[in-house]
Amino acid sequence: MVDPQLQDETQVRLERERADALDARLVASFQRGNAHALSELYRRHARRVESVARHVVGPSDELEDIVQEVFIELQRSLGRFRGEARFTTWLHRVTVNVALQHLRRGRRKGWLRWLGLDDAPAAWTPRAANLEATAEARETVRALYEALAEVGEKKRVVFTLYEMEGMALEEIAATVGTSVNTVKSRLFHARREVFGELDRRGLLPSHTLQVIK
Repeated sequence: MVDPQLQDETQVRLERERADALDARLVASFQRGNAHALSELYRRHARRVESVARHVVGPSDELEDIVQEVFIELQRSLGRFRGEARFTTWLHRVTVNVALQHLRRGRRKGWLRWLGLDDAPAAWTPRAANLEATAEARETVRALYEALAEVGEKKRVVFTLYEMEGMALEEIAATVGTSVNTVKSRLFHARREVFGELDRRGLLPSHTLQVIK
């Protein structure tokens, strides 16, 4: 009898390989002068680019601008892409760099704008059974985002890519250009700072396990 879990893992791997192969064909087509290939890459990946950018800078009216900047940079540099890494890993790296440049320009504070459940990612929003629980969850989310605002840039990026984007440690390492051990270290310290702040506010026991994936 076939192990269902092994079957599922095989299916996921095959789908990933097919997606990677299609990306590689589109990149090669663009490099041969087919501008339509970039439009297809945009169609395939724009939502993920927006998600990664949102988790780096927080909800912003300028997210669409950031996505456009990412694909402008993509158009400029795609001719130099040689496939040493997966296209999506390379795209995530470009996205993180553009989003961080956006923050460094001082155009947006970032995390402090994520102060309500309405703007929080769905995976971070607990389903509250009543108004009292909703208010408590909202305060937890507020405290979480305020704590993230105080975490150093490198640690915050690793924390959000792992906890919010669900990336594997190896993919994060490739995205930010460092080792897996460094990613583990940054994630450990980011968690200690964020969860420590929630604990100091007396919020860690009640909703953290629901809010944090």
